[in-house]
Amino acid sequence: MSRRWERMVQKNSKEMNRKRLKTGKTPITVSTQEQMDVFKGRSWFLPTLLVACSLFFAIVSVAYYETQTLYWVTVAGYLALGVMYFLRRPYIKVGKQKLSTRRMGMDKVFGADEIESISVQPGSVAIQLKGKRTRWVLSKFQSLYDIPALAARLKKFADVNGIEYKEDAA
Repeated sequence: MSRRWERMVQKNSKEMNRKRLKTGKTPITVSTQEQMDVFKGRSWFLPTLLVACSLFFAIVSVAYYETQTLYWVTVAGYLALGVMYFLRRPYIKVGKQKLSTRRMGMDKVFGADEIESISVQPGSVAIQLKGKRTRWVLSKFQSLYDIPALAARLKKFADVNGIEYKEDAA
């Protein structure tokens, strides 16, 4: 019943906003999308590896390939890829009934009905999906997520949606 009520409120607020805009009044701010908490991390491992490879190629093989421009384009490509991965921050969005993150360059969104369990360890969070063998593992080491804040928000998410929540102390 509550989802039906939310849809009705959204529909009526859109209609009211349209009427208010025609009369010159400010619109009522009711967002049509679910408010989601965003937890951002910072990738450092892969960018460091790419920049190190770039520097390795530049230093070790400079005597052999000093005149070949394609070699230097490759070195610059590795360097640019490392900087791009560093600047592109990983994230996880937690809403009322959805989790969203970027995987393999695409946004992946899963509802609460598709999540089997959430497991929290001191340095990481693992989200097990139903019927699939995939797990999302969000770690402090690899992506510098704020694990305690994320674990607290995921605990609320699991309690609201009836998802199994496991917290390992050590």
